[in-house]
Amino acid sequence: MKRIYPLLILLLLATVTQAFAQGVIKGSVIDQKNGEPLIGATISVKNESTGKKISTSVGLDGSFVFRNLSAGSYEVEAHYVSYKDESKHVTVRDNETATVTLNLGVKSRELTEVSIRGRAAGGSDQSARRVEQRSDQMLNAVSARSIEVSPDITVANVTQRVSGVSIQRSNNGEGQYAIIRGMEKRYTYTLINGFKIPSPDNKNRYVPLDIFPADIIDRLEVNKSLTPGMEGDAIAGGINLVLKEAPEDFTVRANLGVGLAQSNIDRGFTKFGANSNTYRSPRILNGDNYNANIGDFSNAGQRFSTSKLPIGAIGSLSIGGRSADKKFGALVSLSYQDVNKDTRGVFFQGDVDPVTNAPVLTDIIARRYSTQQERTSAIARLDYRFNNRNKLIFDGAFINLAQNQYRYSSDTSLNLARTGIGQGRVTEAPRSIRNVQKIYNFSLHGEHKLTDNLAINYTGIYSKATNIENRYSLALITGRTLQANGSVLQQPTTIDALKGQTQTFAYNTDQDKSGFLNLVYSPKIGNTVVDFTFGGMYRNKTRNSTYDQYTLGLPLSNSTQTYNGNIDANTFAVSSLQGTASDALNYNFTENIGGAYAQFKFQVGKLQAIGGARYEHTSQNFVDGLPVTQAGKTGSISYYDVLPSLNLKYMIDSRQNLRASYYSAISRPNPYELVPHTTGDPDADYQEVGNPSLKRATADNYDIRYEFFPKGLDQFLAGVFYKRISNPIEYSLVKPGTGLDYVLQPGNFGNANNYGFELDVTKYIRHFGVRANYAFTQSDITTSKQQKFKDANGNNTFRLVDQTRPLQGQSKNIGNLSFLYKDTKSGLDAQVSAVYTGERINSVSPYLDNDVWQKGFVTLDVSAEKRITKHFSIYAKATNLTNTPFELFIKQPYPPLGPAGTTGQAIELQSAGKNTFVRKDTYQQYYILGVHYKL
Repeated sequence: MKRIYPLLILLLLATVTQAFAQGVIKGSVIDQKNGEPLIGATISVKNESTGKKISTSVGLDGSFVFRNLSAGSYEVEAHYVSYKDESKHVTVRDNETATVTLNLGVKSRELTEVSIRGRAAGGSDQSARRVEQRSDQMLNAVSARSIEVSPDITVANVTQRVSGVSIQRSNNGEGQYAIIRGMEKRYTYTLINGFKIPSPDNKNRYVPLDIFPADIIDRLEVNKSLTPGMEGDAIAGGINLVLKEAPEDFTVRANLGVGLAQSNIDRGFTKFGANSNTYRSPRILNGDNYNANIGDFSNAGQRFSTSKLPIGAIGSLSIGGRSADKKFGALVSLSYQDVNKDTRGVFFQGDVDPVTNAPVLTDIIARRYSTQQERTSAIARLDYRFNNRNKLIFDGAFINLAQNQYRYSSDTSLNLARTGIGQGRVTEAPRSIRNVQKIYNFSLHGEHKLTDNLAINYTGIYSKATNIENRYSLALITGRTLQANGSVLQQPTTIDALKGQTQTFAYNTDQDKSGFLNLVYSPKIGNTVVDFTFGGMYRNKTRNSTYDQYTLGLPLSNSTQTYNGNIDANTFAVSSLQGTASDALNYNFTENIGGAYAQFKFQVGKLQAIGGARYEHTSQNFVDGLPVTQAGKTGSISYYDVLPSLNLKYMIDSRQNLRASYYSAISRPNPYELVPHTTGDPDADYQEVGNPSLKRATADNYDIRYEFFPKGLDQFLAGVFYKRISNPIEYSLVKPGTGLDYVLQPGNFGNANNYGFELDVTKYIRHFGVRANYAFTQSDITTSKQQKFKDANGNNTFRLVDQTRPLQGQSKNIGNLSFLYKDTKSGLDAQVSAVYTGERINSVSPYLDNDVWQKGFVTLDVSAEKRITKHFSIYAKATNLTNTPFELFIKQPYPPLGPAGTTGQAIELQSAGKNTFVRKDTYQQYYILGVHYKL
């Protein structure tokens, strides 16, 4: 045995020495023409003496490595689709690293009569990076592939991953609007393939981005500067949805998944009757003089039932390709999403104390929402390439969002019979809304090169957005009162005899007919080719809105009725026989916009310049349903703007750019804001009113950005920006008269400044990556605020005080951080993504130091995809893992014994000496599991 030990030690030493003596082969695979890494290429090494072969895939930085290779000769070979294979012989020596670079050339393909330039696969991360690098203006792009493997299923949620962009959420927790660089959503327009679309929103110009499923787009672009050829109604920038186009080869993509909300698991989900139906009002169906009767109305919207576990569904199908000669291309893409969520919230209604100017709480309102959203979309593209000088493109898109929402609110008065927490007068309001939004968009685009230096392109577009809403609300009264023996008596729930049941019917259309014509002349001046572009556009917009609200009160013969949850057990009589034809939300709005521009573009050495000026004329007219004797029945507004812009790009080398830009832009008021209406969003905390005197906002915008694209998907973007805004539009709380409640009204607030900087970094080391961005934004606007106080005689009065604050919706700090893993060989793609949004003003108060702020928050989402076979992969997504709530507060300390006007009792959710609590909504998590098919 003693002789064996030395032999074992020698054998172990030999093994260890051999292990440390093994060599390494590492290197990269790149495109022979442009030097770009070919991410996902297959690389193999073959031992020439043993014939043993091992392979791996190129990492996301274009590199590969083989370790623990014995000394000898090896053949290293690279393979990539549409490229010629390339191999090299390498000698490996002990304790040494051999480095090799393989340059792959594209396989040649002869095409008859058609010249097609090689490009990265549509929807790929590489193509998105190339768009950012080569664009004429500053933009950020997100590829279809990044979207596919992200946690997001709607365009709205995708935008929050872009540097400098945050989102405003709807009451079901889903993103709805994008806020670019701290500029409220009104300052952004939405484009499809570079052209504006109308909004189905019955109030606003801006488009609710939650209507778009994310799987219909090839790329999302966020434009942060404008060129003269772009419409000038975008102070913050533009959201451009680049739809999918016909692939070069026949392609099929399919997706099928299921979704489930954690809130539905915990609490269930409430539905209401006739969820799939929409109705027009009796007045619209029968004429203005028609007297409605009870038979014209249905109780279906007040018939509620609970579903224990509603399962959502997600599906999409995309089929496309080109003819054998590659001249004709076609693509059809369908998408469907069904998402069910239950959310909970609490909100405090308030006033302002005339002595301390501190907030006074008058009501606490508990809310519960059960929201079902069904998104259905269909897009089609047909294009024909006559030759390399002429082509036609037809695009058609249908986008639909049908939403059914149940809301139950319980309003407890803090002034009436309030003797302690959980006591007092309570009004309850079960309500249902059926809302259907649709967008139709059809365009014909032609490009023709008439001579070597003269080209023409044109586009004709017909777009229509519609919105129909049916709302059913019931007014109930109950209470919890303290008894002499210390017990609390729950009073019966009765129907409010005055308010009863309210049924609302709203319908609007927003229709655009647009034409664009551009002439491009490209002479050679000296040694430089200069592109001169002269273009014009005209758009006729017509928006028509109808609105009727009917009250179904209790009949005199049965004016006291209890409510047990069964609406059919109660009887109603029509109180308002002819609806509300005189409401200003019955209006017709016409807007004609004519535009023309002149633009130049040239490159001298490493400097590229594109600039010029744009002229836009705006003519607006409206007629509303107000009586002819009332001011605001009609209105007419006309103005013009000259909008210069200049974009400079200095290409330091093939991977670095230095950009500078200036552009002038405007923001037109929304039609709903100009019409003097007196109704409002049922989900808003305050009623809204119009302002016919509202002016457009104008702004001068400056940007500087440095760009570095080292290799592969890596990038580093750093920039600063400054915006000077005149007449910014914001909503403020206004009290129309003594004894009336506060209302929200849009107004112009002098001048504002908005400035900041952005950082955007992506770095991959083989299969691991980090993507991070951060934006600092600072804005300021000075407005007059009311400060309440008591005069020498003890009377309540106020004085005006100037106060400087940030713009509504602007967060000083926002950021994203994602940890990524991508292995193209095994087909595993995973990421963990966190989004931080700093505190921001949610609504502006007319009173000093009483603005309502949204608390800063962090959301955490995860997603993963794994290839199972050549064509199939499975995926999983989970959002809002931290159950981050939406919270509002006022930066005023809550008084120790409760505000004036209450009993002095402690109030739930309020902490003495801390910020006054206003609102909190919780959404919980949402999970998706599905399968992808790719051919």
